[in-house]
Amino acid sequence: MNEYIATLVDEFAQLGITHAVFSPGSRSTTMAMLFREHGAFETYMNIDERSAGFMALGIAKAHRKPVILVCTSGSAVAHYMPAVLEAQFSGVPLIILSADRPHTLQHVGAPQTVDQQKLFGTAVNYYEELAVPQQNHYYTYPRLVARKAYMKAMDVKRGSVHINVPLFEPLVPELDRKHFECGRLPFSVESGTIQPSDVRAIYDLLKNKKILMLVGPSANPDDIKAILALSYMFNAPILGDPLSNMRSVRDERVITSYDAVLTQEAYRDVLQPDCILQIGQMVVSKRVQQWVASMKDRTIISVSPTMDYTNPAGNTTLFVQSIPQGLVEALNTQIPELHSMEHNGCREGTDEKLDTDGNNYLSTWIDVDAVGRKQLDTVGCEQELFEGRTIHLLQDLLPQHSQIVVANSMSIRDMDYFWAGNRHDATIYGNRGVNGIDGTVSTALGIATNGVPTVLLTGDLTFFHDLNGLAVAKTHPLNLTIIVHNNDGGGIFEYLPQKGTPHFDYLFSTAQGLDYSGLATLYGIDFVRVANNDELQNALQNYVGTAGVHVIEIPTSKERSRELHKLYTTIPTNKEERL
Repeated sequence: MNEYIATLVDEFAQLGITHAVFSPGSRSTTMAMLFREHGAFETYMNIDERSAGFMALGIAKAHRKPVILVCTSGSAVAHYMPAVLEAQFSGVPLIILSADRPHTLQHVGAPQTVDQQKLFGTAVNYYEELAVPQQNHYYTYPRLVARKAYMKAMDVKRGSVHINVPLFEPLVPELDRKHFECGRLPFSVESGTIQPSDVRAIYDLLKNKKILMLVGPSANPDDIKAILALSYMFNAPILGDPLSNMRSVRDERVITSYDAVLTQEAYRDVLQPDCILQIGQMVVSKRVQQWVASMKDRTIISVSPTMDYTNPAGNTTLFVQSIPQGLVEALNTQIPELHSMEHNGCREGTDEKLDTDGNNYLSTWIDVDAVGRKQLDTVGCEQELFEGRTIHLLQDLLPQHSQIVVANSMSIRDMDYFWAGNRHDATIYGNRGVNGIDGTVSTALGIATNGVPTVLLTGDLTFFHDLNGLAVAKTHPLNLTIIVHNNDGGGIFEYLPQKGTPHFDYLFSTAQGLDYSGLATLYGIDFVRVANNDELQNALQNYVGTAGVHVIEIPTSKERSRELHKLYTTIPTNKEERL
């Protein structure tokens, strides 16, 4: 009776989708069995729907295409909401297939039944209910629904799609290959480059100016080359957020010490740009955001393929709907000056395209960044266990072409400070869509499905929040090294105004006092608690890139970490101190 679902499954395979994540349930039997039976999908069974959602998110990030999520009816689908929100705000394609009771069992007290219509509201790109098809559309209608779901998930603004699927009993489908093959018709999707139609106004705003580029978190590594081309075109320094992956580029114009540098008023004054060119999401650094907000009478240009406003300061003066490559191509083809220079031998990689003001501005940033990075790199001599020391060590010990998943709160901020540019080509991931701590372990396991050596850098609260996610690594052999900085609570609140307020420890610090060594027995994973940097180095050398899940716990102190942060991130401002 439910064999039409086979064509839905097959159409997703025809569209190139290769991964599906299930959570167990009776009502979803038809879909789960058919996805498993089809043979074109790498499948994962994750008992916890919240964990499953984030695992699918990680898979989609690593493989850069939609991932199918399948769950039963009732509260199960609601557990996807945190991952759906993250996908919506970070542009990750997910396709949710929620099983449901048929209409005859709605609103009559049937068990495990809730109103699943448009359950995710505005957090998805598209919603549709898959009805039981008429006989003459029995095999073609589900394929049409699959195509629409794929297209909306992969729209200019990528995100989640929700297809609700009411299913009648019997729920066990007939597993005959003919049902997969019925109704196949040629269909393909060809995406195009988004670029502005007229770039003269953009060029006029940028030429002969002191341009500063802000490059925030990105899900598309293909942007790196185009962003560099823009930097060379306008002699613009790049403030490269760690999640932009610009720091994998060996180029001195990628600035990495900006957060520490901008603590000093003297530097903020000398580094003021005429114009800011923002690519994609705003950078993680709150200090940069505050600096941008303080700028008056400055041109601020935002470049993004989606029509999403991404400047919290609200002072953007020009929005350009384009991908970075589209902007580069449009500038090169439409601006006679650039065309002439290209044919006269002024190529990417030279600083001949702008006047001396632009050249001097770039040089100033490079010089200041060298001072800042020199100071931040002194953390390599730190003898105590400290978050910055760990990140510095990772740059020496991680194999090239590795992956790092960075948790939110203090972990991403430590990464922003201490992960240098021009040193390692690791791809860095993080969930900065809604910046939550949920689902981080599951996201990392999803990213690890591509087989690349993967490390998760997290604090203890974020780790604790998603311990359920570790179960899937046991049932589906996955390889991940988890570094947990355990300061017994929420270390980020040490840096926020809540510090010192009444009930601080109870409401914000939230010490748990947990002993994570029991994970070795519970999940069958490797666990080690290190006591010094030598033991940390040995653990990293033994675990990274090897089979299985490994947890390295690093005990730290919130108070002492704050002191060390101040020590290593205070950048000298005069020549004597710089020497």
